[in-house]
Amino acid sequence: MGEFVVMALLGVVFTGATVAMGRDTWRVHRIRRRGIQATGIVVGIRESTDDDGDTQLYPQVRYALADGREVTGESGAHTVHSPLSEGDGVELLYRPEDPERIILIAYDKHMNMWVYGGLSLLLGAIALLWVLSAIVSLLRSA
Repeated sequence: MGEFVVMALLGVVFTGATVAMGRDTWRVHRIRRRGIQATGIVVGIRESTDDDGDTQLYPQVRYALADGREVTGESGAHTVHSPLSEGDGVELLYRPEDPERIILIAYDKHMNMWVYGGLSLLLGAIALLWVLSAIVSLLRSA
């Protein structure tokens, strides 16, 4: 029974990761497909750390929407060493309904549907294997 619990929990963890990665895949796909292109200026680099303590840098960019309003958006992709600095000009894509979330065209190339979609499928397959292993383990112990 203990083996079932461990495998079921791992299945739940990988399922959660699959859902999160799938959501990001869809968001990136919508921005790349229906996003509006704009030119902006890097106004800052937000620094954060992940669970391992590794530094993550997120460029913050100010740009004008189609209606003329200025917005500051943040790239959804992070880097360890940002090739950008304050004052740099960048090309970006944004969606009118969520203009603060942007994709920097030249720097966020890895943020595409195939990478995120492939990772989502891989995580989903791992989750399915853990759940099936848990079910087999439960049936054998019964």
